[in-house]
Amino acid sequence: MTTKRDVHSNGSGIDYSVVEADEPRHPHCCQFLDYWKARLQPDGVMLRSDFNPLDMPRAMGGMFVVEPVNGGTDMRYRLVGSENEERLGVRFTGKLFSESYSPEMASDQIAFHNRIIETRQPACLRGYLIGVDLEHVHYEAIYLPVRTDEGEMQVIGGLYELPADKG
Repeated sequence: MTTKRDVHSNGSGIDYSVVEADEPRHPHCCQFLDYWKARLQPDGVMLRSDFNPLDMPRAMGGMFVVEPVNGGTDMRYRLVGSENEERLGVRFTGKLFSESYSPEMASDQIAFHNRIIETRQPACLRGYLIGVDLEHVHYEAIYLPVRTDEGEMQVIGGLYELPADKG
């Protein structure tokens, strides 16, 4: 795992460490992946309109929707679940990655999301965050490519806490 510190423009920071995992372990991430697979179109991508967050009410607080901006040179959080925004002490919904993260983390995250969009393959990350009041959270996140009715690609998924001994 690589540990980094991401310093926001307001001077606060979030330490994080992350690795890519082959398969999700968290029940919400597994549910997301199964939900996505069950709705794949013949071209191997789920339609965004086939995603209904109310189908997974217990997972809603950790959900997110990301869309590329300026041809994929940046990404925007269309939605970030309230549990994650509260835990990290930052309102991400509506913000660009470039204004949400340090330049290094923004670049890493933009490249990662572009890979998901380009390959049209899901991905899973595991790691930890240290957020508000130095809370240490082991997490798992699932990232799934979807296509809007207009043909644009987005990434949907969720980020959820793992028990510390299983992170």
